[in-house]
Amino acid sequence: MVFSRNLFGISSFLPIFDAHDALFEQIFLNSPTALCVTDTDGIIQHVNQAFITLTGYTSNELIGNNHSLMKSSKNDSDFFQHFWKKLLDNNNFNGNIWNQHKDSHDALHSITITPISLDKAYYLSTHIDITKEVALQERNHHLAYHDPHTGLANRSLFEDRLSHAIDNAVRIGNSVGILYCDLNEFKQINDEFGHAIGDQVLTEVANRLQSYFRANDTVARFGGDEFVIIIEHIKDNTQLIKMAEELKDKIKAPIAELNLCVSTSIGIACFPQDGLTKDQLLHIADDRMYHSKNQFYGLVS
Repeated sequence: MVFSRNLFGISSFLPIFDAHDALFEQIFLNSPTALCVTDTDGIIQHVNQAFITLTGYTSNELIGNNHSLMKSSKNDSDFFQHFWKKLLDNNNFNGNIWNQHKDSHDALHSITITPISLDKAYYLSTHIDITKEVALQERNHHLAYHDPHTGLANRSLFEDRLSHAIDNAVRIGNSVGILYCDLNEFKQINDEFGHAIGDQVLTEVANRLQSYFRANDTVARFGGDEFVIIIEHIKDNTQLIKMAEELKDKIKAPIAELNLCVSTSIGIACFPQDGLTKDQLLHIADDRMYHSKNQFYGLVS
């Protein structure tokens, strides 16, 4: 076995049988996996057709230029420090990197880099575009924990965050509040104006809730016309009642584009005063919400 000196017209990095130069050239050039060879300074020495297709550059634009030609600003500021440390420590690199296509769009590549040592050192990298796959995974993960109509947290994410909020409150000696909101006569809106208008009302209520609460509070939709909010670092029920009254006024403001008004009944619960577990708190807040609804629409209980 020898090292070919004529493969691709220049000195080669591949250990092959000299009688099979053409075979190995075709294997490299026609591999369905995008392949790129650089020297230790990052200067591109060889690419195959799959790499050309993946990046949008021609071979003439790539060979002789630095790999940073495809550098994307989407990589973290410390990414390349971690990249080189891992490559030098482990003598290889496996991971994901953002590269920029010739048309300027960013693509996430799963790459493997392996050193090749001949008369000088080279790096052989394989590239697989996983942008769409990762985007789909992220979308599916988002849908698993968010309401598809409003984008708010769903019950699963809400309960997880409430458990964390209670654990945090126990650790630092703080309180956690819950507001349980139910729109009044929402079925009548659906029956009279149709579900499309009802959906617009839900979206508007969700927007108003998000605009009222802090970014670190959790606003969730439990389904139908029920919305539940976690408020961390509160003092007591008095603070919750004040927030609920303000929220009630905010929600009942006319929805101008629909020429509609909607009101809400709200029940509150506070950890640790009203309960010590998420189930206890939700049960109490739910009971108080129905009590306020039965007493008088919009009353905070």
